[in-house]
Amino acid sequence: MYPNKLAAAFAAVGMTVPALALATNGMLMEGYGPIAAGMGGAAMAYDNGTAAMANNPATLALMPEGSRIDAMLGFVGPDVNSSGMGTSKADAFYMPAFGFVKKQGQLTYGAGIYGQGGMGTEYANGDMAQVGVGRVIFPLAYAVNDRFTVGGSVDLVWAGMDLVMGSMKFKDNSDFTGKAKGYSLAGKLGFTYKLNDALTVGGVYQTAGNLPDLKGGGYRVEGFDMPAMVGFGLAWQTNDRLMVAADVKDVLWGSSMNTVTIHMPNGGAMPFQQDWKDQVVVSLGLAYKFSDAFTGRVGYNYGKNPIPDTYVNYLWPAIVENHYTAGFGYAVSKQSEINFGLSYAPEVSVTGTGPNPPQGNNGMTIKHSQVNWQLMYSYKF
Repeated sequence: MYPNKLAAAFAAVGMTVPALALATNGMLMEGYGPIAAGMGGAAMAYDNGTAAMANNPATLALMPEGSRIDAMLGFVGPDVNSSGMGTSKADAFYMPAFGFVKKQGQLTYGAGIYGQGGMGTEYANGDMAQVGVGRVIFPLAYAVNDRFTVGGSVDLVWAGMDLVMGSMKFKDNSDFTGKAKGYSLAGKLGFTYKLNDALTVGGVYQTAGNLPDLKGGGYRVEGFDMPAMVGFGLAWQTNDRLMVAADVKDVLWGSSMNTVTIHMPNGGAMPFQQDWKDQVVVSLGLAYKFSDAFTGRVGYNYGKNPIPDTYVNYLWPAIVENHYTAGFGYAVSKQSEINFGLSYAPEVSVTGTGPNPPQGNNGMTIKHSQVNWQLMYSYKF
């Protein structure tokens, strides 16, 4: 199929988040693009560059007339330790992304490649799990009038998974794909509305990933998907220098992460019960323009750990909750700009209350913290 070949080609050149990445709001990143990441992930109601196609595509219509290219490099640095297993060696991953948009009159359109999220670990005894989900995104936004914009996107979604645990072993040697793969179509629909000269509100609905069973190496992974999400936010331009932004998102994990079953080549199957809970994520951010060229940003992001203690797994410990963020933007010239965002997620500790090991987690304590950053170069013409 053509979509499969297209997704595989993009993955082969490394233009998506590696399968090794481990995200922070469950399996989702705390912020997409360094502008939003520096502001705690808040991005629903102001112009935040081409990363809007991964946030709220309606904000693309807020950009000035012309074209914009964004090239980004991200770093995810998880620190995971599980009692009885030691410290995970999967602790440094680099993630490229790219976006192009053009605004012509009331219409804005483009294309881009952004990772949606993932999770993973690798221990000294050989046990490991790596999951990555990326999107090729085709956004379209329309300025209905000076106050109201609408936007949406069609997303080609792909996922890859590697897993080594006991008799199960399927993995490839790539940082950008997994041995078991799947492809699908999804999308987003959003809006922004300017209540007055200072205050803008915005919202978005993102469909579930609609992923089929992941297949590879004779294995089949049933029941894995990325969640639907609904978000709402505001941006308040208090004066010429200070902007305040806040978002609330409801990530519907309860409809997508229930039981993931690994079907093996010999006909056996191993279920991993998940039963994740829906997750409310709150993002707060400030941006202050110190000069025409330099903007500073700070933010905070909170999403309660969606994984019940009964089912938390040392292979997929997506349990961090608080994120403290900072960043800046610097206009090198009228055409060129550099943006940077830094995020620190302090350590969270969870002790399993489920069945006994090896498949259970009873008494196992898992600790997880992260330091992440994103760097983006933008060219406008």
